[in-house]
Amino acid sequence: MKKLMEKMSLLSLSFMLVSTFSVSPALPKMIAYYQTYGYTASQVEGLISLPSFAILAVLLLNPWVNRILPERLIIIVSLLLLSTGGILPVFIQLYPLVFLSRLLLGVGIGLINAHAINIISERYFGKERIQMLGIRSSIEVLGSAVLTFLAGQFLVFSWTFAFLIYGFGFLIFIVYFGIIPKTQKREKEQDKQINVQFKEGFTFRQWLYILGLASYAGFVILINSANTLRIPILVEKLSLGTARQASFILSLMMLMGILAGILFSPLLQWFKDWLMLMITLALGLGMLVLWQAASFLLLSTGALIVGFVYSLGVTLVFHKLSETVLKKQLATATTVALIGCNLGGACASFVLHLLAAYGFSEPKDSFGIFAALSFLLSFLLFMPFMMRTVIGSRK
Repeated sequence: MKKLMEKMSLLSLSFMLVSTFSVSPALPKMIAYYQTYGYTASQVEGLISLPSFAILAVLLLNPWVNRILPERLIIIVSLLLLSTGGILPVFIQLYPLVFLSRLLLGVGIGLINAHAINIISERYFGKERIQMLGIRSSIEVLGSAVLTFLAGQFLVFSWTFAFLIYGFGFLIFIVYFGIIPKTQKREKEQDKQINVQFKEGFTFRQWLYILGLASYAGFVILINSANTLRIPILVEKLSLGTARQASFILSLMMLMGILAGILFSPLLQWFKDWLMLMITLALGLGMLVLWQAASFLLLSTGALIVGFVYSLGVTLVFHKLSETVLKKQLATATTVALIGCNLGGACASFVLHLLAAYGFSEPKDSFGIFAALSFLLSFLLFMPFMMRTVIGSRK
């Protein structure tokens, strides 16, 4: 029983890792509220993606933070920052303070991000470790979906109540603090060995490969994050449904990540090297459906397609890293990929604002642009296959 409780506590650390966009169903009401105080829609949208910048900064600082503070203290501080920063807008709605609260939320998530994975690798081995890491990934997706759904339900009372979802962080803090024992000396010794191994660098070709995968992950997350920001606004503007129904779409979209995780292995065996290309093609198709959507059903269909292939794309990136990078270099490569992921999420609001500045101001316009970019990326990914075929035929 104690071992089960410890596993549940460790897995709960991942429940809120991708919760930065969970309050996006409140966007239409937030925009209406802050516009009365002179803030633009893009400034309000920026509040949703703002934590991603803080997460990115903390990921870059993590190696130094880990040397100064013990893991247990980092996790405790991160949970307190996440919960306090996340829930603050319920009580205070001043834009500068909400801005600060979102930064605190990002710092909290950034601090706990890598540890939620590493702590499982340190405490479990063999099949048990693989099983725990797989469950952890599903908990992450499930947490995002549940929190997004709850945020939509809380909108019945007020847009500020959507931020109550971050109160779960206090519960996770209590469970972790009460159940998980202090890090053992054996684990500290492992950390020292790993830190020594990380000093070995990558070749130029390896860096290009890793950065390419990080960029790919960032691209699919950028599109998914932009959809999370745009869908609630589009549902309201086109009178396709209510804010609660928009949150339901977003929740289902995130839950597709669980299905993607289940089907990842058979899809990889089926498509093999073609899977990355097929993902971008499906991503473009999903964005095309969203661009042409004139009904709630069609909008939901496009969102679910994108939610499914987005999760496949991110999973594929980390799979490719684990297959091609040496074990002793994997953590460094994973950190670079995580930076790409968070950069994609952080830039979503900025990219939408940039598109609006160049005349693509309608909510649907971004869907069409992202569809075109996805098909362009598909073509670029197809080029190596085509070149190999041409060279093979000449031989």
